[in-house]
Amino acid sequence: MLEVDATRGEPSEMRARRSAARQNQRRRSKRFLCIGIIAGCSLCLAACKHGPSAAELRGAQYMIRNVEFVGVERFKPAELHAYLELRPRQWLPPRRYWFYEGLIPSDVARLESVYHAHGYYEAQVVDVRVQRIERRRQDLVDLVFVIDEGPLTRVGEVVVRWPEGPPPGPPRSQRGAPLRRAPAVDPERVSDQVVIAAGEAFEVERMNASRAALRDHLRGIGHPFAAVEDHALVDRAAQTANVEFEVRPGPFMRIGTISITGLSTVPERPVRAQLESAIGKPYSPALIEGLEQRAYGLGVFSTVSIATQPAEVAAGTGTVDLEVAVRESDPQRVRLGFALGFEPNRWTQRVSARYIHQNLFRQLYQIRLTGRAGYAELPNLFNPLAHGPTAELDLHVEKQGLLEKYLVWTLDPRIELGIEQGYQFWTGEHRFGVSRFFTRWFQLRLSHTLRYVDFFSVSSTLRGETEGQTFLGLDFRDPYIISYLGATATLFAVDTIAAPTNGAVLELEYRVAGGPLGGQYDFQELTPVVRGYWRPIERLQLAARVRLGLIFPFGDQPGAPIDMRRYLGGGDTVRGWGLRRLAPRIDDCEPGQDPRTGACESIPIGGNTSVLGNFELRVRTYKQLWVAGFVDGGDVQSEVAAFVPAQWNYSAGGGLRYDSPIGKFRLDVGVRLNATLLSEGERIWAVHLGLGESF
Repeated sequence: MLEVDATRGEPSEMRARRSAARQNQRRRSKRFLCIGIIAGCSLCLAACKHGPSAAELRGAQYMIRNVEFVGVERFKPAELHAYLELRPRQWLPPRRYWFYEGLIPSDVARLESVYHAHGYYEAQVVDVRVQRIERRRQDLVDLVFVIDEGPLTRVGEVVVRWPEGPPPGPPRSQRGAPLRRAPAVDPERVSDQVVIAAGEAFEVERMNASRAALRDHLRGIGHPFAAVEDHALVDRAAQTANVEFEVRPGPFMRIGTISITGLSTVPERPVRAQLESAIGKPYSPALIEGLEQRAYGLGVFSTVSIATQPAEVAAGTGTVDLEVAVRESDPQRVRLGFALGFEPNRWTQRVSARYIHQNLFRQLYQIRLTGRAGYAELPNLFNPLAHGPTAELDLHVEKQGLLEKYLVWTLDPRIELGIEQGYQFWTGEHRFGVSRFFTRWFQLRLSHTLRYVDFFSVSSTLRGETEGQTFLGLDFRDPYIISYLGATATLFAVDTIAAPTNGAVLELEYRVAGGPLGGQYDFQELTPVVRGYWRPIERLQLAARVRLGLIFPFGDQPGAPIDMRRYLGGGDTVRGWGLRRLAPRIDDCEPGQDPRTGACESIPIGGNTSVLGNFELRVRTYKQLWVAGFVDGGDVQSEVAAFVPAQWNYSAGGGLRYDSPIGKFRLDVGVRLNATLLSEGERIWAVHLGLGESF
């Protein structure tokens, strides 16, 4: 085939013109590419830029730095700041407020209204000073409100009138409940609820509080339709205010019938069993709230509301019917979690999964299957003298209403793999129990537990060189089986059982193992506990606990296994000590080694007698964040019923609490306050991280 070079015969001028055209085309392509890149970057930057703030949209230039008051004696500055739109900047949580001149008249009116509500009817804002501060980064403004408070209006006379007469119904003795006396009924005692008094400053807030106190008192003694009206006659010239309350108690009402709506898969009988105990009792808001909490306690409702409807009234008394409206929740839930825990002598990392079914077979059988797996290092992650896996599989089955409507039956099989100082173990356990509340104050629980424990990786110090060798009177059996009965009586003299804030809890637990029950250990155990709570103000909580632990060996195989003896130390007992370290110990060391240097360890072996005392002060600082201070004391002795106050161990410290949706996170730091025989070689301080309150 003949090939012809088309450019060979082309003049040089044409070739140059064609080359120049190609170069121009390349330049235009590069130019368009650069323009596209710049445009794309501009669009990206524009998209990343935050939109204008509300202050920018409304033209605000100055940020408020300080707001001060001149001539103010009645209030603190922070109290008045809460009523203003023009507020100073806030540090916790950080928040800025912007200056708008048009809001000044509104804030002036607010301040004068506040003073009028507190008895200063001639108070007025006489001047507002605005000081602008030009700054390079942000312009600021300081505001000064000059206030003339004027004279104070005081209460002249307080009168409580009963146009319809005293509260009808039975006497006070027939309106109470077991262990709880009803409030006063006679008008003179009811009138004591008025908190405003003659001679003090007339404040609308205190007058409103008195009206609410009178109404709430009457509702609490069985008068749900009580009404209270308040009137104040203010004489500005005399600077006095006469206050009058008109009280109409309405009829005395008892609970009549109870109807339940909204049930679909939940059977009505167990729900009604939780509510019908209220029938015939005097009405009170506390009773209605308690019924709602009982319904919620079944765990199958997302909402519970109770409405009242008067049924019949005659001669000042009658009944009120309750309409309980419920909405069922999803009975099945799955929860996954990851946890880190550390004590001075133990670090743990684990994952967990939990499956919950609150209405199995649509008969309110409740099951909870929990699995946990993790790893533990003793004493810590960086210097592990012992370490190993941990695992637990726990099934909890609960059913109320078998044989008797208030009996609660539980079944708890469990398998666990764990590690402690001196040994590792796996255990299989089966517990069967029944409990019942007698009134809302007293609970009795009975249970039987069958437990099998197999030890491995056991320290030679514990096992001994020969079979059957013992130390400190404690037989170390590997494996062992134990069978024991337990009985627990608890008196709840508190406001709420789940999270008490006021009152006391008294508990006595008794366990007996061996004897006719079988097993390889014979002992009895007695554990009395007293817990007290007091919340004098909303932000302050006081809590205290005293607990004794007594083990009494008996029979042919006297003693308790090493993992069931008495121990103290850790985030739930004496917080200046590591977990289970406050107990008699033995050294697991080679000749020449000293556990105080960390070359070896001392193994806690527990005791037969323990005493524990705790006192804690909790202060809420910001929202759900609490700061706590505590003092702990305790001791463990090997002998039976042995108390040696001179050897009791004390610690003190502080910590943080945070109420999260998944529970209360707790971080405590405890320091030992004295030295005893058990404290030799132990660290003087301890850090504890966990969930929930210590007690």
